[in-house]
Amino acid sequence: GKDTYLKVLGTSPEQIAVGLLTLEKGVSPEGVVEQLQKFMPPDVKVMTMQGFIDNEKAYWSERTPIGFVIGASMAVALIVGAVIVYQILYTDVTDHLPEYATLKSIGFQDSYFTGLVIKESVILSVLGFVPGTFLTAILYYLTRTLAFMPTYLTLGNVLTVLFLTVLMCCVAGALATRKLRQADPAEIS
Repeated sequence: GKDTYLKVLGTSPEQIAVGLLTLEKGVSPEGVVEQLQKFMPPDVKVMTMQGFIDNEKAYWSERTPIGFVIGASMAVALIVGAVIVYQILYTDVTDHLPEYATLKSIGFQDSYFTGLVIKESVILSVLGFVPGTFLTAILYYLTRTLAFMPTYLTLGNVLTVLFLTVLMCCVAGALATRKLRQADPAEIS
């Protein structure tokens, strides 16, 4: 049994990293985990299949350079995206400053203009999100089929990215209206 298995692998019992048990139908995996954990040494983790999967995901996302690179890439993407959207909206506000000043002089409040720029921000975020999600789905598919990595674009991921994209664009839009709020209608020709 065990000795033959170790000889075939050319390894010692100390080098075994993972063991797998197949349970009969109707047996509770959680119950087996509890029973095994009682008599296993403290350095042995006993987990269900889902627990093992979650543990592996946590390991790769938190303790490896891959997890750091992905997190850093997301942060850089948000910052670069915010700067680009800010530049677009700031240029738009600057180009239309005389029109905004005219509207300000006839009684429109700063909140109207801020709302207008925020709406433009939301439109920009959705217009960028749709093709970005399409390209991401293609990249996930290619990663899954060519590199055999289990990457799936879930609804939760899509909604999280949509929320972050809209938030990023709205913050950039709010920052782009600073010049507009400081504008004096009498000084702008």
